[in-house]
Amino acid sequence: MKHFTVGAHWLLSLLLLLVFGQRAAAQAPGLSVGSGSLTGTVLDSLTQQPVAFATVVLLQPAPSEKVAAGQSADEQGRFELTKLKAGAYRLRISFVGYGVRTQAVTVTDSRLALAPIRLPATAQKLGEAVVVAQRPLMEVKPDRLVYNAEQDVTNAGGTAQDVLRKAPLLAIDGDDNVTMRGNSNFKVLINNKPSPTLAANLKEALKSIPADQIKSVEVITTPPAKYDGEGTAG
Repeated sequence: MKHFTVGAHWLLSLLLLLVFGQRAAAQAPGLSVGSGSLTGTVLDSLTQQPVAFATVVLLQPAPSEKVAAGQSADEQGRFELTKLKAGAYRLRISFVGYGVRTQAVTVTDSRLALAPIRLPATAQKLGEAVVVAQRPLMEVKPDRLVYNAEQDVTNAGGTAQDVLRKAPLLAIDGDDNVTMRGNSNFKVLINNKPSPTLAANLKEALKSIPADQIKSVEVITTPPAKYDGEGTAG
């Protein structure tokens, strides 16, 4: 089975070496910087409690759907995207165990405070109940966020690309480009080792790996010293 570290039978480790702070928004490369900003809070639609570390991505309108900016919400579900150019966008919010929420937003040259965004919990149909000790879908560790993909029954029949869509801090745009907080500069490891195949064509490689071969995805937010200088997305 594969295991991501973004980082088992097979471990696919996607290491995202961050230079922005945990709550800082990332501006996608190549986009002009503006003075607009978006703020909001992500809540559980049933409990009304904050959804900590939800992935927040601002996309350009279809058919492009390029990532304009992105970040993770903080522990209280709050987020703020800054230095945005005025225009029409689509805001996509996601997190493990919840459905994806997408809504149209219009950015101006000033600050726009959105109403609370409520994510619906993903319903999973279960068979006969068997009580076993297992890891939670999401783990928060001092230096990383871990998505235990093997515990998510909704991954059945999908690919590694589908798994990454659910991982925290990550986003995949309309052209299948993977970004973290809007930044595409990160290092990908499989079983903590570089993969020439992924390095050569990440998009196609992810489509070829079955989801059931992935044990977990680890998003490294505080890379060890040995990874210094190898990425700038985190």
